[in-house]
Amino acid sequence: MKKLFFLLGVLVVVSCQPAKLETKQKDTGESFTYTPPPPVGVMPADDCRQIDIGDKACNFALLDQNGDIWELYKHEGKVILLDFSTMWCGPCQAAGAYTQTIQDNYEAQGFEFVTVLLENKYGEEPAEYDVDSWVSDHNITTAPVLQGSKDKMIDSQDGSIAEPGVTGYLLGAYPTYIYIGRDMKFYSGHVGFSEEYMRQKIEEGL
Repeated sequence: MKKLFFLLGVLVVVSCQPAKLETKQKDTGESFTYTPPPPVGVMPADDCRQIDIGDKACNFALLDQNGDIWELYKHEGKVILLDFSTMWCGPCQAAGAYTQTIQDNYEAQGFEFVTVLLENKYGEEPAEYDVDSWVSDHNITTAPVLQGSKDKMIDSQDGSIAEPGVTGYLLGAYPTYIYIGRDMKFYSGHVGFSEEYMRQKIEEGL
C-alpha cells in the first residue's frame, strides 16, 4: 500500500485529557469548575493512524497565531492541506510566501491551508513570537499557522510503540505536505514545494 511519507527517527508524545477539577472558594463557599485546556499534539485512537493513503487521520490540537486552539476534527468536511515546516528551512520559507494566496483561491470551496511549525530558526520548539514572525514575514491573514513541535507531532521510531505512525506523523524532510479529504482520510502527500503540483492535489480533493 502506498505510504504517506519517508521515515525519520524522532521523539514521541502521548496526550491526555485531565479530568475536570471541582473546587470551592474558602470565603464564600461557592463552587466553580476548572476546565483544563484541551490536549495538544496528536491524540492516538484505535480507529486512526498516520501511515498509508486512505488511513483516517488522528485528531490533534495546537495553538494558532491568534492564541486559539486549532483542532483537526473540528474541520471535518473540509479539504485540509497540512504543511509541516521549520523556520530554519530555506525551501519552507520560500514556500510560505504562497500560503495565503492558495488559501484565498480555494477557501470558498471548503479548503484550509494549515502550516504546522515544528522548529524555530535555532532548531528549538517554536514560541508564540516565532509563529507571529512567520505570519508577518509571509503576509498570512486567514490561513492557520500552528505552534507545533517534533515532540507534539512526530512519531517515535525507537521501538517503544508496536506500530509506527500511531502517535504522530512520519517525516523525513521539510517542507512535507499532507492532504486530508473531507472524510478525514489521507489522499496524498509529498516532500518539497511545487505550486502547480500542490494546486493539482488540492483540486483532486475538492
